[in-house]
Amino acid sequence: MIETWEEYLVFERELGKFVELANANPKIKKALKYVFNAGGKRVRPIIVLLAGKMCGGNYEKLMNLALAVEFIHTASLVHDDIIDRASLRRNKPALHVEYDLALALVLGDWLISKSVELTAIYGSEIIEESARVGMMMSEGEIMDYYSVREDFDEEDYFECIEKKTANLFAYSAKIPGKIFSDDEKAVQKLYDYGYNLGMAYQLVDDLLEYLSALKDKKSEFESCTLPQIYERKFGSEIAVKKVLSRIMEFSEKSVSSLEYFEDCEEKEKMRKIVDYMTKGLLRQSGLSLELSE
Repeated sequence: MIETWEEYLVFERELGKFVELANANPKIKKALKYVFNAGGKRVRPIIVLLAGKMCGGNYEKLMNLALAVEFIHTASLVHDDIIDRASLRRNKPALHVEYDLALALVLGDWLISKSVELTAIYGSEIIEESARVGMMMSEGEIMDYYSVREDFDEEDYFECIEKKTANLFAYSAKIPGKIFSDDEKAVQKLYDYGYNLGMAYQLVDDLLEYLSALKDKKSEFESCTLPQIYERKFGSEIAVKKVLSRIMEFSEKSVSSLEYFEDCEEKEKMRKIVDYMTKGLLRQSGLSLELSE
């Protein structure tokens, strides 16, 4: 679905240009091509383009932010795979497996640094927000890593996924509004959209991993997730239903935040993204939100 959208095609074209023209060490460039040619949903940069356009912006002015968001996300995946000792990412050997650990570590650092450079055109406030998101993602990853080594309950889990996942989705939706709109309520609604989408998506991802439905990632390290926490309390069948209920709760909040905006193509696409990232991914694995309590 998303792969046919104008926003996806525009971003893929610009990302391809960036990789080809990147003024970087040949090994860095080789690694860039490897991780970006592996594909991906590109949901975060697409949200940047849609939210910005809905607030009066255009692709040209939004592209630096869209690239920066995708670079931060990709850096987190590269570093996560090292921490998790993952062997596969999107049905390909993880970067540190295909090449070596040093290149993967440095590429993640390079991408984060590049994202800061790209956001500089928007001013210091946006750079500061980007830095905060990066720090929160790091804290979330540390919480995730220690989740199987220390006491880790439902409250810890939601704090973890808020920092690790939801904050970047919220940033991707909110910042275009801050750049192109003086409407503070619109900016807050965009934040709410991204935050709740991120929470819902991480729950979907963790549930599918719990059910061994994800086949494109394999790692030695597994974190403690909400399905496991609920399973200990209620058993596996009820655990699945409760997680599905929480997914529905967050996805409905994400969609409802769009009601503030006038109907337009961008708004409808943002609504479809919520469906795609929740119900769509569940349907692909034979699950439905209708199974929730």
